[in-house]
Amino acid sequence: MIFTSSIYKIPIIKNVIVYDETDSTNNRAKDFGKNGCVEGTLVVSDCQTAGRGRIGRSFSSPSGEGIYMSLLLKPDIDESLISQITLLSALAISRALINNYGIKTGIKWPNDLLINEKKITGILTEKCEDFIVIGIGINVNNKEFDENIAQIASSLYLETGMEFEREILIEKILAEFNDLYYSFLTEQNLKSIITEYNERLISYDRDIYIIPYEMTGKLNNSYQLKDESLPVYHCMGIAPDGSLICRDSYGKLSRINTGEISVRNAYQHNNPN
Repeated sequence: MIFTSSIYKIPIIKNVIVYDETDSTNNRAKDFGKNGCVEGTLVVSDCQTAGRGRIGRSFSSPSGEGIYMSLLLKPDIDESLISQITLLSALAISRALINNYGIKTGIKWPNDLLINEKKITGILTEKCEDFIVIGIGINVNNKEFDENIAQIASSLYLETGMEFEREILIEKILAEFNDLYYSFLTEQNLKSIITEYNERLISYDRDIYIIPYEMTGKLNNSYQLKDESLPVYHCMGIAPDGSLICRDSYGKLSRINTGEISVRNAYQHNNPN
C-alpha cells in the first residue's frame, strides 16, 4: 500500500509502517510499543497469516482484499475507560462509510459492523504495558468466502458492487477516528455519541440473548446462539461508559460489560442509519 501525504495531516498519525505480509498487525504494533515507538504509529499489512478477533476468534486476512491495520495509542485515561475506545472505532468506520460512500452499516455491540446481517468488520483492542493497540480488520474487496463463514461474513464489494481503494478508505476512517478520539480524551465518556451509536445499534429497542463470557467458547464462527434456554432481555442502548443497558422480563435494568449478544429479529425493524 502506498499512502499519500494526506494521511500525515491527520493529527493522530505520527508514523506508518507497512508490510506485505505479517502474522498479525496487532502483534507488530505491540512489539513496536514495547520498544518505545511513538504514539500514533499505524501498522498496516496487505495480508495476515494469523489475524485475530475478539474472544480468540480468527479473522480471515487474504492478500489484496481487506484492510488489516493496528494503531498504537497511549491515552492518559483510567484503565477502566479503555474498552470505550473500541466503540469509538466502530463508529468511526460506520461514519466513514456513510459520509464518504453512502453505505449504511449496523453495529453489533460492541464492535462488529454488519451490512444485510453479515459481518464486514472486526475490532480488537488490547492493552499492553503503558499503551493500547486497536486492531481493525475490514472485508473490503473480497469476492468470496469459505463456505463455513459465507453465511455470516461478507465484504463491502459483495454488498455494494463497488471496488474500493483501500488506502483512501483507511484515511477516511482515521480522520473520523481522530475527531472521536480527541473528543473522548476531553470528555472521558461516550455521552456525546450515545444517540448516534444507538441509531446504528442493530439490537436497539429489540430483544436479545446475552451469552455469558464463559459460554462464548462454545460458539463457532457463525456467531449463532446454540442454547436458546438463555433468558431474553430487551436492549435499551448503550450507557455513557459503553455498557449495554438491558431490561429483563421483570422490568429490572442491568448493564452488560462483557460477553456476547445474539440479536433476535433485529433486522425486521427500521434499517440502521
